[in-house]
Amino acid sequence: MTRPNLTDGRTANLTVGTISPGTVLRCAPETTLARAIEMMREVNCSSIIITKDNLPVGIWTEKDCLALPADCVHALDEPISNWMSAPVHSISLHASPEAAMVRMRERHVRHLVTIDEKNRLAGIISQSDLIRHQGSLRTLGEGDVGDAIRRTTIFVDGDISMSELRARMHEAKCDCAIIYDPTVKTEQVSVLDHAGIITERDILQNLANGGHARPAIDIASHPLHVIAAKTSLSDARDTMLNENIRHLAVIDDTRNVIGVLSFADLLEFIEQDYFAHLRALMEGRDTELSAARRSLFLANKIIETSPDGIMICTANGIIELVNPAFTRVTGYSASDVIGKNPRILQSGRQSPDFYAAMWRSIQQHGKWEGEIWNRRKSGEVYPEWLSIIAIRNGEGEICQYASIFTDISERKKNREDILRLAHIDELTGYPNRRRFLELLAHGIGDSRRNGTSLTILLLDIDNFQRVNNTLGHSDGDDVLVEVARRLHRRLDEGGVLARVGADEYAILLSGDKPSDKNAADDTAEDAKLAKDLLDALSEPHKTRKGQDIYISASIGIASFPRDANDTANLLRNAEIAMMQSKEQGRNQFSRYNRASHSRNGADLALETALRQALDNDEFHVVYQPQFQARTGELHGVEALLRWNHPTLGPISPTTFIPIAEQMGVIGELGRWVLQHACRQAVSWREQGLHNITMAVNVSVQQFYGTVDLAEQIRTILVDKGLASDRLEIEITESLFMQNIDEMRANLQRIRDLGVKISLDDFGTGFSSLSYLRQLPFDTIKLDRSFVSDINQGREGNTLAITIINMAQNLHKKCVAEGVETEEQLNLLRDAGCDYIQGYLLGKPMDADDILSLSQQRRAKAS
Repeated sequence: MTRPNLTDGRTANLTVGTISPGTVLRCAPETTLARAIEMMREVNCSSIIITKDNLPVGIWTEKDCLALPADCVHALDEPISNWMSAPVHSISLHASPEAAMVRMRERHVRHLVTIDEKNRLAGIISQSDLIRHQGSLRTLGEGDVGDAIRRTTIFVDGDISMSELRARMHEAKCDCAIIYDPTVKTEQVSVLDHAGIITERDILQNLANGGHARPAIDIASHPLHVIAAKTSLSDARDTMLNENIRHLAVIDDTRNVIGVLSFADLLEFIEQDYFAHLRALMEGRDTELSAARRSLFLANKIIETSPDGIMICTANGIIELVNPAFTRVTGYSASDVIGKNPRILQSGRQSPDFYAAMWRSIQQHGKWEGEIWNRRKSGEVYPEWLSIIAIRNGEGEICQYASIFTDISERKKNREDILRLAHIDELTGYPNRRRFLELLAHGIGDSRRNGTSLTILLLDIDNFQRVNNTLGHSDGDDVLVEVARRLHRRLDEGGVLARVGADEYAILLSGDKPSDKNAADDTAEDAKLAKDLLDALSEPHKTRKGQDIYISASIGIASFPRDANDTANLLRNAEIAMMQSKEQGRNQFSRYNRASHSRNGADLALETALRQALDNDEFHVVYQPQFQARTGELHGVEALLRWNHPTLGPISPTTFIPIAEQMGVIGELGRWVLQHACRQAVSWREQGLHNITMAVNVSVQQFYGTVDLAEQIRTILVDKGLASDRLEIEITESLFMQNIDEMRANLQRIRDLGVKISLDDFGTGFSSLSYLRQLPFDTIKLDRSFVSDINQGREGNTLAITIINMAQNLHKKCVAEGVETEEQLNLLRDAGCDYIQGYLLGKPMDADDILSLSQQRRAKAS
């Protein structure tokens, strides 16, 4: 396909000022939201600027309608300053439309305030303005409508209320919804002929009219404007402008609606194609673009607006052009570097071999891409992601090199911070529980592959609570630090020490002896180490006031593979041995004894009972509510399995779930929970509780078992009549230990159904940080261990905030679980956490109680 010119000669000199409206709708901060909406409706405007002393202090747009609470009567009476977005993003009147397009993309906004030379408010420009004057950017080429639709489209029955529809659109991050008439039967007439559309503009009008409770079918615009997926984008744009509409329903050859094309989609297509030209330009693959490169006129226009740093060098390696982003990242101006060698940027961290390999790749393949450390003008060394392209002339000779780079300092810092905070105990500086579990899992994997053994020791300080109660927490903390130091001094180089609880430590000893050899020597060595540890702790500890105190500890020992074949059971058996030490008088150690503990009568009885429990209807599901952090509205629930044995009474999931996994019946239990939860969600809907997300946990065995999980979910959804976007599947990081490619494929099949996917217990393993960007998660759940650390020290707060920020940057929702105090709630809300789950707002409860809770909250809000 021949690429058209990047600009049209008739429009190349257009600026933002020449295409933006000269008038700006504005109001004061104290203006009520209702009045502001009325003003927008009166002039059919998509935004209003909030000004104070003639300066813009905020903006409110049609899109912001979606974020209002379901019952927004009270919100409408509040000043608009409570709901506006700030600060207002601006651009110079003299900037190019290209610059406006890039600025909107960088800021994730649809509107920019235009300012004059004295920074005074001059006007406002929107995505719609850019599309209407799209010739000032570039033509749409030969792209088809089907190439441009990228955004989520929701399809709903027309009997849904407008308040519910707003919530659905806000959650799905879409600017319109296709509305079907629920009274139309597909066997009688075409459903499409009776479909309509509701956009943000319609919602604004509805808010102004006060029709929050009206069904969507009454508000929808009819008829639905449709366009074939194979229609050219240029024709689609002309249709939208001629019909004065901003959305077109896209249909396939069978007249099924496959999406919606919006102005935003058109602009995104233009932008992506626009920057694709930059690389084509630099690679010199197009004659027309090569000519443009030689003049550098059109190339400069792209280069100047690129958010990435760009440097162009001669074939001899002399810098001849840099863009503004280069200066912003490196600190070097164009005059500082033009005419010099790029070595001026080298940090000294890369070896000569590194650069030799880089240049081999460029010579052989024409390009190189990777992470590199460079030095700013200030002397600061920073990481960047660098792409180098060799540009060839018509004879095939290299005539220039183009470098495009992005500063990844913040990305690496966030990753390093979260790794450090997530895996190091703040008090002692040694690994924490989650890091120990990770090391133990890897250690078991290595031992299994190598046929060797490993041992863990769990150590619990005896009667430590008495130390805290007598001396205070400051001296108590000193004791914990000193215990860690003494334990570490007694370990060999290969031993790993971790603080895994308030007064509990764990030691990992990776052995190099074959696991099938006689274990007597290992047992003797473990016993000697345990005795050395107890002796080290028996020495008096001097408090801050000079008082001597004496402490002791109880130790439990277990080995792989002799005592257990996996992480969970090895830890459990070490804890059993530790409790035996306490029962025998404390200040001693015990080794796990398989004969006395493994497969005892109670375990066997529990297995037998578990096999009968499903048939006897002994299981039930409870639901823990999840609330929107900002509004307090009920967002969804997590389905939790409970077992009430007729004679043993309630049995904890931590007891029966591992047994179910060992027995191989967890898949059957999981299917039962899915069926029950989906049926309950439909029942709630029929009783007036709409738009509740039902979260259901899925185990490793379900995910990788013989049953096709995606097909099982699809069948259950169809059978129970639940919309797929009302279901959320929660998976844990233990899944990452399996085949990542298989996992990605399985997750994508579930996601393709429309089901949401949540990553549970985020941060409890290293793998989530590696794969979070690769896998199709909608939500991450902030683990309760992080939440419990809030207000327990600066780093506890920092870790929670860092994870929330990471979720926001990756455009994922964040749920905080285990919220139990107002202080935790306030910090999470202020940090931008989306949803809250925990005993502070609601403990796990029966289905009827969820319905009552929802009704109570609605009554309170009204």
